Amino acid sequence: MAPADLLDALGRSEVASFADLGGGARDLALAAHGRWDCEIVLVDLDRKGQFPQIESDWVAGYRDGLIAQGLDPACIRVVCSDKGLKPWDVIANLNGFGDRWKIKHMAPVLERCLHSDSRMLIDIRKGSGAFPFLKDYGSTVILAEEQGGDLRRVLFIPNPPAPVHDPEWTKIAMQLAGKEGFFREKAGHSFLYVPRSSDVLVVTFDNLDIAMNKRAERRPWGFEFIEKQGWSMLGAMAGGWTWYREPWVWAEFDRLRDEGFFARFRRVVFYGASMGGYAAAAFSGACPGADVVAISPQSTLDRGLVPWETRYKTAWDRDFSGPYGDAAQVSGAARRVTILYDPYEPLDAGHVARFANPNVLKLRAPLMGHRLGSSLHQMGILTPIILGALDGTLTAEDFYARLRARRDFPRYQRELFERAARKHPELARRLGRWVLARGENRAIRQGMAAL
Repeated sequence: MAPADLLDALGRSEVASFADLGGGARDLALAAHGRWDCEIVLVDLDRKGQFPQIESDWVAGYRDGLIAQGLDPACIRVVCSDKGLKPWDVIANLNGFGDRWKIKHMAPVLERCLHSDSRMLIDIRKGSGAFPFLKDYGSTVILAEEQGGDLRRVLFIPNPPAPVHDPEWTKIAMQLAGKEGFFREKAGHSFLYVPRSSDVLVVTFDNLDIAMNKRAERRPWGFEFIEKQGWSMLGAMAGGWTWYREPWVWAEFDRLRDEGFFARFRRVVFYGASMGGYAAAAFSGACPGADVVAISPQSTLDRGLVPWETRYKTAWDRDFSGPYGDAAQVSGAARRVTILYDPYEPLDAGHVARFANPNVLKLRAPLMGHRLGSSLHQMGILTPIILGALDGTLTAEDFYARLRARRDFPRYQRELFERAARKHPELARRLGRWVLARGENRAIRQGMAAL
């Protein structure tokens, strides 16, 4: 398979880090950087899963080759000790463990370098025992077969973490709550309330695995942003990909409503993205009249209502009934529901179409992908957009005026160019000339050469 096809198979619209184990995927690393502008990590592991005392011969040539292709040396990192292992978004293990080397020596990487959203591309040779070994860590999808079927190129998808209790999070949360706030946890979920002098409350939703493993500050979704505004915050945390479908969570929102917690505030906003976006809309039902701000939300994962949703099998067996079940219906009691989404992501668009109440403001961000928040951040416009959405002043006109910044955003330029190249090559050429006349865009330069 061509590098572009392998990257397509990952099903990821945003990738911040690409790690190559053993140096077998330089072309793929180049393609990944060209698509996502991601960090490239060279993991110098030997055949026994150990870090050599002297840098392996392949590292210098690999690094120099990337730089010769125009990569900024600051985007390239070499991991040459156990301390450098951390979760990465995409890991390539080609022509290495499971092929030439014993798969068991890759165990430290599987245990320390995968987060909930990671994906791994791996070569598996027949008789290596790799498939049974990997079964304990996740699932595999065969993408291609080579050498008469003896070698298979495989996509590995890690198991989502089960809801867990993290003692470190408990310690952090209790410190953040202080004497005036509160922290409650049960059944792999938790609520953290951080009071401030403002009469505005922002309710956020996050995955504990991401907060603790992907953010250096180890804080809930939106914490620093909300803190800067002086707003109070209630953070609901899920210890895994649960979509908050846990009776204790529902009961806590009922209790907060019945005790008049939300009534203390002049303005309450429920805010989240993806799974958190679902929860923001769904649990807004505990505070009728609140505002909702959701980025790329799901409406429900009830298979009877959204049989076309294929991404989140881990939650298919959860109960999406009850008063907080169908976010598209429950959020009808909100004052306003502001949804940011990419209409060209068909599954996201399908969910957003179900939000049909008159209180819904749908803001389209074409070609920004499911994780469009990351793209808006890179463009420098996420903060004013979210600030306006949370304080209730954002209009469609404001949003689309700011979104014009995408014209100079390399990722948007690339996505637009690639779509044009498939059906309208002359339009793609005109776009390519326009972009390259204003600066370098490696992906479009290569696309123009191909045209």
